[in-house]
Amino acid sequence: MLLTVCVLANCVAVAVAEPPEKEHRSRPVEAVELEMLGGRPLTMTNFDRRRGTAILFLSARCPITASAIQELNTIHKKYRLRDVLFVGVCSNPTETEEELKAFCQSHGVIFPVYRDSQGKTARQFGAHVTPEVFLLDEQGRELYHGSAGVPEERSRLDAAIARLLQQQTPEPSQARIKGTALESHAPAVEHEDPYGSIGFSSELIFEKIPGAPAHHCSTITEAPNGDLVCVWYGGSYESADDQVLFLSRRKAGQRAWSTPEVVIPAAQLPGNAIVFTDASRRVWIVWGRMESPRPIRRGSGWGECRLMYRTSGDSGATWSDDKPLIDELGSLPRNVPIHLASGDMLVPLSGRVGSERGSFFMITRDDGQTWERSAVIAGGSQPTVVQRSDGSLLCFMRNEPRILMSESRDLGRTWSAATPTQFNNPDAGIAMTRLQSGALVLVFNDTPDARTPLCIVRSGDNGQTWDTPLKLEANPGEYSYPCAIPTADGRIHVTYTFRRYSIKHVEFNEDWLTRFERPN
Repeated sequence: MLLTVCVLANCVAVAVAEPPEKEHRSRPVEAVELEMLGGRPLTMTNFDRRRGTAILFLSARCPITASAIQELNTIHKKYRLRDVLFVGVCSNPTETEEELKAFCQSHGVIFPVYRDSQGKTARQFGAHVTPEVFLLDEQGRELYHGSAGVPEERSRLDAAIARLLQQQTPEPSQARIKGTALESHAPAVEHEDPYGSIGFSSELIFEKIPGAPAHHCSTITEAPNGDLVCVWYGGSYESADDQVLFLSRRKAGQRAWSTPEVVIPAAQLPGNAIVFTDASRRVWIVWGRMESPRPIRRGSGWGECRLMYRTSGDSGATWSDDKPLIDELGSLPRNVPIHLASGDMLVPLSGRVGSERGSFFMITRDDGQTWERSAVIAGGSQPTVVQRSDGSLLCFMRNEPRILMSESRDLGRTWSAATPTQFNNPDAGIAMTRLQSGALVLVFNDTPDARTPLCIVRSGDNGQTWDTPLKLEANPGEYSYPCAIPTADGRIHVTYTFRRYSIKHVEFNEDWLTRFERPN
C-alpha cells in the first residue's frame, strides 16, 4: 500500500492508493469493539439484524468530513428505513465526547457515532483517513470500501448500497482514498448550531377582575428597570360608564403578572391607550379621554376623544398629572411609537384632523417637549409603522377587507397614497414591529370577516416578501387588537384580547418563527 502525506492548515491530508487487484475482505467481521460517547464499551455484532452496515470513519476536526456530512446524511436518510444502518466511528484519541456531540448535533447527524480511542477498529478495517467508509453485508463481509470525501465516491457509495439492496455485488472502488489522517492533531473546531433553539410561552395576565367582566385593547412596553408593563381598558362592556384603564406588571426575571390595578379611573373616561418607553427612559401612557355626552351606546364615543398623556420616571411606579397631547377632539392611539435612527419618535394615531380623516403621526425630536403633525393618510386607521434598513418607513393600517400600506421617504412627514396589501383584515387592530435581526413581524387576523384566527407573519427582506403566517389562536371566539414589541434580550412579546374575558401574553424568540423541524 502506498501512503502519501502532506501538511495542510494544521491537518495531515492523506491519499492512500490501493492496488486495483486488491480483493475485498471475504472473511466476515465478527465483532467491532467501540466506546459509546458516554464512555461505556459496546461490542457490535448485530450485522445480521439488517441488510447492510456502513462503517463511516469521521472526525469533528476534519474539514473534509464537515463538507461531506450533509450529503452523507442524505444518503443515510435515503436508506435508513430500508435496513441499512450508518455507524460513525471516531478513531482520533484527542477528540472529546463533547466536541463529537457538538459536531453531530450541529450537522444533523441522526445515526449512532462511537469512539475508537485506541484505534483498534481502524486497524481492524485498515482505515487511514476521514471520511472513509466500509459497507458490510448482513454477514459482516466487506462489499465496498471507498472515500466519502469526494462527490464521485459518495455517488459510488450510494450506488453500492442500491446494488446491495438489489442483491447484486457492489462494484469495488478504484479511486484513491482521500481525506484527513486519523492521527491528525488538528485543533478542536467550534461548530455553530444551525438549528437554533425554540423559545415559547404564553399565559393569561389575569383570569377575572371583580366588577369588570370585559377587557380589550392591550398595550405593552419594557420599562427601564426590565419589567414588562401592560395596560388595557376594562369594564362592564366597551364604552361603559365604569370603564377604566388597568395596569399589570411582570417583574424582570419573574414569570407571574401582578394583580391588575386601576391606573386611570372611570371618572376620567379612559378609552384606547398605549404604553411605551422613550429614549430618556421615561414610561408614557398616551390615552383617549372619551368626551361624548353621556349616556352613549355600547361601542360608541370613539370619535370624540381628547388625546391625553402621563409619564413616569420610575418605570411606572408613580405618574405625572395627565395633560392633553392634542388639545382638540377626534384622535385616538392604538399602536406603540417607533424611535427612528435620526432620533425622532413617531406616535401613530388615527381620527380626524380638521376636515380630513385617516391615519397620521405626532413626531417629536426632543422626547415630547415639542411636537409636529404629519400629513394624513386617507383610507385607513390605527396605523403601525417600522423603519426599514434603507431608512424609509413602512406603515400598515387597519381596513376591511385588506390591510392598507403606505410609505414615507422623509421620516414620516409625508406619505404615499394607501394601497391594499395581500393581508386579510376584518376591520380589526393590527401590530407590526422590527426585530433585532432586522426582520419584520406583523400580527393580524388572517380573515376578512372574523377576529379569529390571530396570526403572525415574518419578513426577512423589509416587507418585500413574507413567510407563511403562523397561528397564535385559531379557536372560536375573539382574539384581536395585538400589540407586539421586541425586548432587549431579543425576545418578542405579543399581548392581545382573549375572548374579551382577559388579556393574553405570548413570548417567543425568532427561531420559533423560522425553525419548524430539526433532525430526529
